[in-house]
Amino acid sequence: MRLWSRVRSSGALWAAPFIVAIPVLYYFGGASKPVGDVYGYAPTIVSAPLYAAYAFAYAAVAALAAWESGRLKEAGVRQLAPARSPYRIAVDVLWPVVLLGWLTVILPVAVALVDYGVWPTETSLRPVWLAMAVCVAHAVIGFTVGQWVPKAIAAPVLAIGVWVAVSYSVTLDPAWLRNVSGAFFNKLMLGEAVSYQVLLPHVLLTGSIALALALGWVRLGRAVLRTALAVVVVAAGSGTACAMAADWGYTPPLLADQAPMACSGSAPRVCVPRTLDSALKPAQREVSEVLGAFGAAGVELTPSLVSDSLTQGRQAGQRPSTARTWRPPLTAAAREGQLRYAITVAAVVPPCPRPDPARMLAATLWATGLTGTERDLRKDVVTNSTGAPDERAVQERADQAYHKAKELPGKQQAAWYRATLRAACPVSSP
Repeated sequence: MRLWSRVRSSGALWAAPFIVAIPVLYYFGGASKPVGDVYGYAPTIVSAPLYAAYAFAYAAVAALAAWESGRLKEAGVRQLAPARSPYRIAVDVLWPVVLLGWLTVILPVAVALVDYGVWPTETSLRPVWLAMAVCVAHAVIGFTVGQWVPKAIAAPVLAIGVWVAVSYSVTLDPAWLRNVSGAFFNKLMLGEAVSYQVLLPHVLLTGSIALALALGWVRLGRAVLRTALAVVVVAAGSGTACAMAADWGYTPPLLADQAPMACSGSAPRVCVPRTLDSALKPAQREVSEVLGAFGAAGVELTPSLVSDSLTQGRQAGQRPSTARTWRPPLTAAAREGQLRYAITVAAVVPPCPRPDPARMLAATLWATGLTGTERDLRKDVVTNSTGAPDERAVQERADQAYHKAKELPGKQQAAWYRATLRAACPVSSP
């Protein structure tokens, strides 16, 4: 059948205006627009409209595939052309349906990218590739169901069932259900991206079900063997998917620091997100000032990279600064006029991940005293304090140690600072 003739004869043609319009209207209505600042970051812009598009695309594809399959069954196509491969027949019928599913996913994403004036990137399109692959799987599932169940029943049941199963998986416990549903529901923040490994369980679960059902399209060997093979395929695919996602929680492991960066200088190299590069020169200037203040006090610091923590997304703060890499919130601090303070705090690096809080606060007080930002630190301490007795005790111990250190001669203060950081980390600390 010719290309246009196949499109005209497919139910996907008359359904297209209604199905495609829903996710687009969701976007223009604001329900699937990115929330907050997007910073011109393509993965953030792409992930938001997909939130609503997944379930609609899969439900439409499954329902229309069942409808077209039922039409073939009623027309007796398999009996009229027994020599034709059932897979060839299925592909001939399903490609307009799959194309509609792809359009349902791609169009709202394209609208969002145009709306924000951003070009897509390879990392931003990974959730789109997921949706396109799972659309194919749902088309196979719908086509198979349409061979068994009358189309007037199969189509609406699949439309509602698939939509509910996919869209409501985000509300269910255990959390791994959302990570195998076929929909990547996490809206990405600046610097975040999803890896193909995280998307694989979605494809494995739905794809293994589709592959197992497709084995029944041909009469190859005994039915018992085909059934056993189908069970093995489903068990292997779904078991692997569930095992991969079992420990992920509501947010699967995400990549960080994936945003394009603007950098300058060397030893250290200072980097901020490219879309926020107006903060680069002030940040580089303040880094030099902080290093100079420490050097003048007898503490030589040698970071190789000072990178904005904003690009770590929701992992910001979970990856602390090291002696060679500082991760202060450069752009946020620049907006608040606290660049020097943020860089100073990042410069105080203990040699262990869980240092003694009193000694760390004392060392940080001394460092902020060097750079003229002690008032900012004390304000932060008051703001973040709960007033608990143990917190007050930590602050008192830190103040006492700091005031004693200020009475020391200059060179001895530098030695005190280094000793305090070492003492903050017990020998047994990892």
